[in-house]
Amino acid sequence: MKRKILIFIFLVITVGGIIFTAFTAYRFSTITDLAIKHSAETIRDIYIYSQDKQEAMNLIKNMPNIQKIEIVDRSKYVKSHKNIVVIPLNTDKKLIIHFKSLAEFENEKYNVILETIIINLIFIAISNLLLNWLISPYLNVFEELRKSIEKARHGDFSEKLHTKLKNELQKIIENYNLFLDQLNKNFALIANNLSILIPNVSQKGNRLVAVQRNMEILADVNKFKKIIEEDANADEIFERIIDIFKNKFHLTNFKLYAVLNAKQEIKVIYQTQKVCCDIDAPSLCRAYRTSKEMNSIKFPHVCPNHICKDTKYICIPFSTGGTFTGVASINFSIEEYKEKKDLIPYIESYLNEAASIIEAKYTLDLIKETSLRDQLTGLYNRRYLEEILDKLAASAIREKSMLGILMIDVDYFKKVNDTLGHDAGDEVLSQLAKVLANGVRESDFAIRFGGEEFIVVLQNVKNEESVMFVAEKIRKMFEKMQITINNKTFTKTISIGVSIFPKDTLKIWESIKFADIALYEAKRTGRNKVVRFNPDMMKEAAYDQTAKCSDNSSTTEG
Repeated sequence: MKRKILIFIFLVITVGGIIFTAFTAYRFSTITDLAIKHSAETIRDIYIYSQDKQEAMNLIKNMPNIQKIEIVDRSKYVKSHKNIVVIPLNTDKKLIIHFKSLAEFENEKYNVILETIIINLIFIAISNLLLNWLISPYLNVFEELRKSIEKARHGDFSEKLHTKLKNELQKIIENYNLFLDQLNKNFALIANNLSILIPNVSQKGNRLVAVQRNMEILADVNKFKKIIEEDANADEIFERIIDIFKNKFHLTNFKLYAVLNAKQEIKVIYQTQKVCCDIDAPSLCRAYRTSKEMNSIKFPHVCPNHICKDTKYICIPFSTGGTFTGVASINFSIEEYKEKKDLIPYIESYLNEAASIIEAKYTLDLIKETSLRDQLTGLYNRRYLEEILDKLAASAIREKSMLGILMIDVDYFKKVNDTLGHDAGDEVLSQLAKVLANGVRESDFAIRFGGEEFIVVLQNVKNEESVMFVAEKIRKMFEKMQITINNKTFTKTISIGVSIFPKDTLKIWESIKFADIALYEAKRTGRNKVVRFNPDMMKEAAYDQTAKCSDNSSTTEG
């Protein structure tokens, strides 16, 4: 840029000087020619207007630089010469003036023009040198400023300005350099804070672009955090994480699972069709066990449980060290990893922000689940039944399916407590709880209703026979169970009352009551049996008093 400006100034001054010199030489040459012409015309006028022609001739001959003068006929040919000037007169004559040395005058004219050209050339050279001396320092500053701004556009603020001038420009340069120093400090501070907020984030390349990109990610992460704080449970948060993995980071092959630390259980949250890490125990997961990221790009074959040979993987654990630890196992081809490796710190940021909130949701769920479970048997309690029963009934009606209700009671339970002690009674209830848990599907609910009474809710039953089959299976399983307490082994039996919703009634709690009626019918008619509810049982006026009084008597309880 500096060179272009100097060349431009040089051309302007040089061309301007040449034009001025040429114009001056042209004008000087024109003036000298006019001077000669006017001299000849003056001589002619002297001759024409003089009364005494001879005296005029003598006067003209005595003029400086006049060699000879003569008057000849116009028809007479006179050879042209540079020292001869021919002037027509008013008569048929013409005046021939012979100058002594017109060539000398011409030479002097050219000498003056040459001197003018030389002086102008010297002026052009001096002007260029002077302007170069005066302007170069400013042009040097402008050139440095251009380079500095160009680097600053790419996030490099190290290019400072320099000058030897002691004027206002020096103050401007000093302020500009201070501005660059402040920018460098600010960006170093931003980079340091980003490394805290987004560990392992790349700081390479254009710092302006990197900061903009990182700030956008941080803003998105902050919005994400505010949204998930209002989610109802951990499952909703995991759904958002899965959506971000798919639609924001465009990951196609990954597995997301949670380790419930207290139970040492693995819960698979989501996995693609191609599963590259299939483990069923937390201790098998190296990322979980070491609480460190596993990266097969940096350390090939770092995890022996990765079963896909044609992919690379990164396993990222995220946890706050409480009841929950999450692990995201992401698989890449080599090309995908090169394309998306810079996204890993951002993925970690989302997971780390979610970890504490998922932990809190899990803790709340654990507290809630603890309050909804019976401490002795581990089954859900009556409070839980009250929370879910109406929902199950609504779902059954909506899906046009049926619920099987089993009301279960231990036969002669009070006798166990009275003869063997309450520890034996607790053991009986615990063993019955195991039978119920093993005798129904995962979708069914086994609940301790109170005391020695239990309820089982069977979902999506096909028909009445299938409900009776499950009830009979539970009864037989418990009947065969050997219970040992204080070196004494014994067996116990149960009675079961059965109702079907909505076949028996459209009111779910009335269905519970019908199962209870059927239970006490089983008690009344001999115990250790399964009884299906029918409306005729409602006609037993003494149902409640007879059955319950019989169970509560000291001789014939439960």
